[in-house]
Amino acid sequence: MNNKMEKFANSGLIKTMQELSLKLSRSPAFSTISQGMGGTMGLIMIGAVVQILCALGQMAFGWSPGHPIYDVLYMPYELTMGLLGLFMAFTLAYSYARRLGVNAQIQSGFTSIVCFILICSPLVSATSSNGITIRAINVSALGANGIFCAILIGLLSVRISKFAIDHNWIIRMPDVVPEGILNSFNSIIPSGLNILLWYGLSLIIFRFTNGAMTLGTLITTIIATPLTYFVSPLGMVVIMLLFSLSWFFGIHGGSIVFTAIMPIYIAAYATNAELAAAGKPLVFNAVFLYGGATLLGGSGNTFPLCVMGLRSKSEQIRAVAKASFVPGLFNINEPVIFGFPIMYNPVLLIPFALNSLIVMALMFMAWQFQWIGLPKVLIMTTLPIGIQQFMSTLDWKNIVFCFLMFPLVYAIYYPFFKIYEKQCLEKEEAEAAALAEERQ
Repeated sequence: MNNKMEKFANSGLIKTMQELSLKLSRSPAFSTISQGMGGTMGLIMIGAVVQILCALGQMAFGWSPGHPIYDVLYMPYELTMGLLGLFMAFTLAYSYARRLGVNAQIQSGFTSIVCFILICSPLVSATSSNGITIRAINVSALGANGIFCAILIGLLSVRISKFAIDHNWIIRMPDVVPEGILNSFNSIIPSGLNILLWYGLSLIIFRFTNGAMTLGTLITTIIATPLTYFVSPLGMVVIMLLFSLSWFFGIHGGSIVFTAIMPIYIAAYATNAELAAAGKPLVFNAVFLYGGATLLGGSGNTFPLCVMGLRSKSEQIRAVAKASFVPGLFNINEPVIFGFPIMYNPVLLIPFALNSLIVMALMFMAWQFQWIGLPKVLIMTTLPIGIQQFMSTLDWKNIVFCFLMFPLVYAIYYPFFKIYEKQCLEKEEAEAAALAEERQ
């Protein structure tokens, strides 16, 4: 069995998949998307805290949208999560410029912001309630709905700037000019070229659609529509199978798979946050089923595996379980993935993938019958099991559901765990016997 697995692990197919994954994770564009989204983490968390406070005020004191206190509390949310696409346009361009060695990194970020606004929500004239005509921006297009545009603009605008700089389309300045001023002048032509291209394209689209569509709307439709169809309950089954297989092959499933669906994931949470604030019913999005695979201890719901490992007869398993218990409690399970391991372990791969699909199916059923609450608060950090589910939904029934899943997942893992434990015990006994022979 071990020899077969060793041959399989060293096969050309596995090596090709690992090389492809390594190239993907190391590519400037892919890593920039992760870094750019990570750069907005603080604002996302602030928005989540504000949203929780508003929800608690609604439940405890009846504050609703339009109430003076509610509106004051909700304002920071509108200026954090409500402008998330705008912030990502900057962080993505800044990170990508740094990766490509473009010196004008801050200028690249600002250029990306300008282009993002021009294609998603150009200035329009509006009349206020007191009859004054003002120039306004529709900020609804600059939030989570604009993430796809932010990614595209953030990456392509930097590429255009780098092309211009590499071809010396810059304003020459004496060497004695300070670096900050030099970078500002060097970015004038590349920035102008970006604005001209993106705004020109936006005007063309606006004209051909008789004002019905902006370039930003077109980009979002082209990219998001196919993904939205794929992110269905059946599509999520395929995604989660790929998620499990990637971990099995030693590829970080979260960084590869989750990054691909993150824009839809964030947008789905933002939609429900807006509906909750308006007092309207929340809507189900299949991307929420991702939580079924990370409910108990992270990817593959491995915390029950840690618990049963604490009482294992195998010293190896017991040592890994002790080291993995506290991280697993906080939904961090890399110690389990690489310690037990799940990687290249077909015995544990089966329950690792199977329990995720079963929990996802039960979670889907629970949402359909309204037994548990739908997510509405985006929590982009690791919290203890149960607390994470409550904070994202503000519904105590989700905590109950989480703990009801524990014995089920435990039961799914148990027979496979015993098989693997037997293998480990046989290996440990053989090693102990070999060591005893050496000492004699």
